[in-house]
Amino acid sequence: AVVSTQSGHYGRADGKLPVNHPIIYQLQDVFNLLPNLNVPDLMKAFTVKTNDQNLVMYTASIIRAVIALHSLINNKTTNRAAEKEGSKKVQNMIEVEKEDKEEKEKDTKEDSNKKEVKS
Repeated sequence: AVVSTQSGHYGRADGKLPVNHPIIYQLQDVFNLLPNLNVPDLMKAFTVKTNDQNLVMYTASIIRAVIALHSLINNKTTNRAAEKEGSKKVQNMIEVEKEDKEEKEKDTKEDSNKKEVKS
């Protein structure tokens, strides 16, 4: 029982499509053209090449991790040095501010003393 759908395609009433023979022939050609991989020399060559590629990837990932750790350590030492220098700068700034405040207080006292003397 063939049923027509809205798009004009025909299908079977039970939901299964008929076999498309040209597609089956193409698939058969594809599978026939595949090489025989059961040759021991070919299997060994594939295994060696795959192992070499995996070794390169493993070595590269280890090198990348070592470089990342090296950068992290350098960054940490730089930050520590900056913190130490920053704390020294903050202490120096506090001392300078105290000195400026003391000088201003002295100036205001001197100005008030001069005004009193003038009066």
